[in-house]
Amino acid sequence: MKWLKNLFGGGGPAEPASVNLQGMQAWLAEREAETGFADKMSAIYSRIEPLQKSFSFDIAALASADPDGTAPPKLLRAGLAARGELVKQLQSLEEKLSPPARRDCDFIYQHHWSVLKGLERTVTTFGRAQRYVAALFPKNIERINSDLGNISRLLVEMEELIGKNRKLQEESWYCRELAGALGKGRSEASDLKGNVGRGQSELAQIKSNLSSLEEDLRRLGQSEKGRAIEQMKANLAAAKQERVRAEEELSGLVAPLSKAIARITKQGSSDRLALQHRDVFSRLQAAPSSVLEGEIAGSLQEMRDHLAALGLKDKKKEKTLDHIDLLIKEGSLQKAAARVSALEGEISSLESRLGQSSLEGKLLKEQIAGAKKELKSREAALLQWENDLSALEEKARADEAELNERLARIAGKAVRIELEG
Repeated sequence: MKWLKNLFGGGGPAEPASVNLQGMQAWLAEREAETGFADKMSAIYSRIEPLQKSFSFDIAALASADPDGTAPPKLLRAGLAARGELVKQLQSLEEKLSPPARRDCDFIYQHHWSVLKGLERTVTTFGRAQRYVAALFPKNIERINSDLGNISRLLVEMEELIGKNRKLQEESWYCRELAGALGKGRSEASDLKGNVGRGQSELAQIKSNLSSLEEDLRRLGQSEKGRAIEQMKANLAAAKQERVRAEEELSGLVAPLSKAIARITKQGSSDRLALQHRDVFSRLQAAPSSVLEGEIAGSLQEMRDHLAALGLKDKKKEKTLDHIDLLIKEGSLQKAAARVSALEGEISSLESRLGQSSLEGKLLKEQIAGAKKELKSREAALLQWENDLSALEEKARADEAELNERLARIAGKAVRIELEG
């Protein structure tokens, strides 16, 4: 890259110590213009015209030259044939020498490539034909060889200038791409910084609201109303435990009648017995706690009346009869059912009162849950913005460092980029 360091040396003005990002395009255009590439190429093209005329004259001379009459016939035939092929290739190369009508870089590069390829093909043909043609037309071939050498030296000059200009264009292209990426990245980073700032403010507000809601819930729990709610919860839990014990007691009283209840229910379903309390027997069998206190006396008496028809063994029948009589006498089954029913009423009342009293606390808990969900969502969004911003800033630092290096190679000294407009 030594050529780039010296490219703008000499009598030109000193390069600025810094380049504004917004003015990068203009700065690069100035650096490209200062190389004088077009003028230098025009100077080379001005030397092509006389060379092309001389080359054309020598080609025509070779084409019309008379061979040495003393040459052997075989050599004469081979030399004349080779001359025709060589002249055709030389004329093709001569046509390609004409400078391009347009002098922009793409046309200059294309012209150079076309002449270079033409020269390569000519040299190949010349190498095959030289042995025979030189034997017949030695002076003509000497002049052609001189012309090809001159053309080759011009192409070397052109290639050196084109190579330098291509490298400068490549550096300039990368600089423009990097400058564009930096500008775009700065815009995106600015948007992300705005998002991060707003996100942090919103997050702080949500945390403040959540703290207030939790404090309200704490104060509610410590208030008289809160203590009353906790007492109702305790009473409700105790009533439910008591209901379990009452249901177990009820089931224990019904258990000795289970076989009799099964038999009477079955016979009632088959119409072998006309039962008034068939539904009560079915519920006693499936869920004793669902039987009402007022349904028990009649159903026990009806079971006692039909006990003999149930087909129980004597011993089982006697035990069942004794148990029925005891239940009827003491009313223990009614008492157990009444206790279950009373507990059901108490539980229902407690649940209703607790539901009404807990509305405020329930609402606060729902608001707290919503605030926590929103807090989690906002924290995730903020983290993503921060990560995106960090990645953008890291890429911007890398792009800026690379851009500095490339600008320094173009300017031949350190160049500082001014990112602000």
